[in-house]
Amino acid sequence: MRILCPLCGFAREVDESKIPPRAQMATCPKCAHKFRFRVVDDLEPEAGAPGAPHAGQAAAARQGEQGLGTPVDAPADPMAAQRAAAAAAWKRLQDSRPGKSLDAPGADALRPDQDDQAQATPGPEFPASPKREGGVDTTGSFGPSSGPAPGPASEAPSSPSFGPSGAGGQSWPEPGAPKSTGSPVPFEDLPRHGFFSGLWATIRTLLTKPGEFFRAMPVADGMAKPLIFHVLLAEFMVACQYVWSLAGIGATAQYIGSPELMQMGLGASGAAPVLLLVVYPLLLVLRLMLMTGVVHLLLRLLRSGGAGAEATFRVLCYSAAPLALGIFPVLGPLVGGIWSIVLTILGLKVVHRTSMAASMFAVFVPILLLLAALVGLMQGLVQAG
Repeated sequence: MRILCPLCGFAREVDESKIPPRAQMATCPKCAHKFRFRVVDDLEPEAGAPGAPHAGQAAAARQGEQGLGTPVDAPADPMAAQRAAAAAAWKRLQDSRPGKSLDAPGADALRPDQDDQAQATPGPEFPASPKREGGVDTTGSFGPSSGPAPGPASEAPSSPSFGPSGAGGQSWPEPGAPKSTGSPVPFEDLPRHGFFSGLWATIRTLLTKPGEFFRAMPVADGMAKPLIFHVLLAEFMVACQYVWSLAGIGATAQYIGSPELMQMGLGASGAAPVLLLVVYPLLLVLRLMLMTGVVHLLLRLLRSGGAGAEATFRVLCYSAAPLALGIFPVLGPLVGGIWSIVLTILGLKVVHRTSMAASMFAVFVPILLLLAALVGLMQGLVQAG
């Protein structure tokens, strides 16, 4: 007899002579699922026993519906007389219920038989050795015992312990692998996108679809990754301009090799690389914090900034995407800086759901104050000289 688990599809040929005559339940050694592998009609037909022929026909019909083939003949049951008496008592009980009508004669005799089947003793577990039929390992097949077995993709195992044959060709994650955060910002979901792919996807989306980016950006999902994004792009722009200056191209090229900077130790072979890699990031973080505080304070004065200070900080960080244009000499930093201001205004408008005028006011006031301070400092130096 071929026994097939309807849950995991494990199949095994078992000698019918080794199965107890009244065993109807089996336990799958693969998934530990208990199921009925056959139906034994233990109600022997007797002369004058009501409903006995119908019980046999109904049992055969149930076997045909379950796709079990020809019914297995059960040996004589010494308790058949008692079961027939129980069937008659059940019929009398059904007839005594008011408003109860039986649809077919003999159907009442099925109830004791069904109750008995529900309490049948489970059969022995069949061995778990792999069975190959036609070159296919049946331990990895899935499908119920009736009807055609569905493909492997229709039902996946609950754990990858079934091996490659039970996984349906799917690749399971390696143990200890980082899980995806599910963030709509690619740079904040590096386990799924990768570092360089996530960085480039974030820059490309900000440059081409800034409105969609800021609408999908979480307003409170941490400050570390946006800060790293901003510092990386700012460092990239400054490093590119430093390289162009060493090549004699750029606005600061004439100062890199000047004797004054050499004497101060700030030339190309002095402390300039140290300042670029250590001091500049610290100054950049300090500028970001101060800028966030001033911009958000101005937004609150205009009754905006409802998304919170963290949302303002994240907008300022991700608005640095155009600084990637710093790879080009002379015009790269200029175009990137102007584009970054435009992205900041748009991002504040979208995230805080405020007007364009309020966003422009909150962005331009700190910039104008900073420019005024620089102009005053330069005039003071000129007068002192």
